[in-house]
Amino acid sequence: MNQTIKKSRRKTRQCLFQALYSCVFLKEKFDKQFFLESFFDEWFEGFLDDEFFDEIFSWVQEKEKELIYLVKKFAPKFDIWSMSLVNLIPVFISSYEQLFLKCDTIPFKVSIDEALELTKIYSDDQWRILANWILNSIKDNKETLLKEFQDIKDAKTYFFNV
Repeated sequence: MNQTIKKSRRKTRQCLFQALYSCVFLKEKFDKQFFLESFFDEWFEGFLDDEFFDEIFSWVQEKEKELIYLVKKFAPKFDIWSMSLVNLIPVFISSYEQLFLKCDTIPFKVSIDEALELTKIYSDDQWRILANWILNSIKDNKETLLKEFQDIKDAKTYFFNV
């Protein structure tokens, strides 16, 4: 019996988290295919949603300025330099899903819940509260934010070397 493997966005997000984290430190030396072959066995790769992974992986790096802007806007008392990348990546992934995703439409609640699951795995309860605040603020201000992004083209990047 030939069993069809169902793609898993949850597992793809976990892979995205690890890939984006690795990319920050490896910069131009990061190789997606090598990363996937080195860190994930065939079982995991069968569940990877390649189109979803590729779009978010590329665009989170390209939209870093906008994603940093969101964190600064909705968590102004926190210095971006003192925030752990482990805390920021789930917010970046969900923010991108809510604002820019082209390959599919993901309900805000699902995107936010999945980001909070990643923070549960990789971070702590305190950050999860802040992440929830930021992501719900994005959900509530989507149209306004998309207009504001036009004014931040020259903002500084922090993590990715695109």
